[in-house]
Amino acid sequence: MPLDLSISIDKDDPMWSFLEAVEGVNFSNYVKSIRSNNTHSHDRGMLLKTFLFAFMEGHRSLSEIAHLCKVDTRYLYLSNQEKPSFMAFQRMTQELTESIDDIFFDISHHIAQDLMLCDTDVQYIDGTKIEANAHKNSFVYKRRIINAEERLFSRISESILRLNVHHGYNYPIKQTYAAVEMGYICQYLMETMVSNNIEIKYGIGNRKSEIQREYDVFLGYYGKLMEYEYWLNVMGKRNSCSKVDLDATFMATKWDYYNQSGITRACYNCQIAVSDGIIINSNVYQTPGDTMTWQDFIERYKERTGSYPRWPVADAGYGSYDNYFFNIARGIELVQKYSMYGKKEDKRFQKNIYNVLNWKENEEGYKICPCGRVFDQYGRDKYRNTLQNNLMITQLYSEKEHCEGCEKLKECTKGSYRQIGKNTVMEEFQKEVDKNLSTEEGKEMKRQRGIQVEGAFGVIKQDFKFTRFSRKGMKNVKMEFLLVCLGYNLKKYHLFRQRQSKQTVKA
Repeated sequence: MPLDLSISIDKDDPMWSFLEAVEGVNFSNYVKSIRSNNTHSHDRGMLLKTFLFAFMEGHRSLSEIAHLCKVDTRYLYLSNQEKPSFMAFQRMTQELTESIDDIFFDISHHIAQDLMLCDTDVQYIDGTKIEANAHKNSFVYKRRIINAEERLFSRISESILRLNVHHGYNYPIKQTYAAVEMGYICQYLMETMVSNNIEIKYGIGNRKSEIQREYDVFLGYYGKLMEYEYWLNVMGKRNSCSKVDLDATFMATKWDYYNQSGITRACYNCQIAVSDGIIINSNVYQTPGDTMTWQDFIERYKERTGSYPRWPVADAGYGSYDNYFFNIARGIELVQKYSMYGKKEDKRFQKNIYNVLNWKENEEGYKICPCGRVFDQYGRDKYRNTLQNNLMITQLYSEKEHCEGCEKLKECTKGSYRQIGKNTVMEEFQKEVDKNLSTEEGKEMKRQRGIQVEGAFGVIKQDFKFTRFSRKGMKNVKMEFLLVCLGYNLKKYHLFRQRQSKQTVKA
């Protein structure tokens, strides 16, 4: 009879909390139950369960997990004493890239709503940059590629003009060229050499014919344009990428305790939403800024749960014209700070009397400058389309005498007179944000945002030692980050369960 290993495991061990959190979860729904017809195959549902418990304890290395399955009683119990190898876990993780979203949302929301009764209407959202598995010198920048391409186009035009003049061809001279066009020219020059029995020479010291020298020049253009087009295609809308991990983007990392530097590195932008300490939504993005992640992140939660969060609290990095419109259209309250929200109460900033935010308003809502002049003369409208193609209208106002005779004019503006802009729609959005965050509930949400979401990142980076991805590629990186977030939630539930047990004993 095999030994019952559960007898030797302490009743307060995290494994029991883990098993309680995943009770009723059929792991075979997320991975194939059996690898093959091989009699030595392991049940992949069992492998996934063991794998998740390892992430709960901060173990991410497959070799380390395989070793624990041989020496740790808890892992032996979870793996039915089968002692799976490194490759068994490796094959199982290849399937997780497609099902990781289902695993994360099913287990996380079971913990948040069924076990811990979290209020998921209030979510604290923030992001951090986590370094990719790529070294810092593997950069490729779009601006450099475009500049080099423009210089190459100029040289190509000169070469085509010379080719047309010397050999009587009629190739068009254009502003831009494609690699395939250079390929056609190379092909035609090679056919010309073959048909005219021109000897093709190679190596140093051999005098090449004039047409072969032209062929070599355009062959070089073809190779360079192919390289430029490849990298521009890889980057897409991004401004940079890494040669080692093509999906990673170079981002400016903060000087903090975890990075120990403030240089530009290949990173991913990792976003999380926390409710009562549990991460209920997370995703990975390639954009350095947080603003462009907001709408996709909120829609992702709606797609998975069927509803939008009512109070998604976030910092000023998310408070944009487009995102406020997005919230209003979906019945989401405006509780994202805007760029100058914190500056309004800053005494140092208030001393800058020439900043329009520090000017007073009269009863009609017009701004009054420090010299007492009213800016009530409408000039014109300034139109601009935002990144999300929303129309933004800014009204320009000036003083009726155009600041003539003002002693402070040079200190106030560099122009001949001062103009101020008024975006009525954005000001209404900002007033709504001020109103929501000035209530007692709003003040508590601002305080909790710094505690909950920043605290979650602190635990992930410091306690879980997760400051750099070990996998490459968007799918693998996303899988790794969601597994870390799921491990964090399972650990959080274990601590919650311990507190409940202590309270029960005291009662």
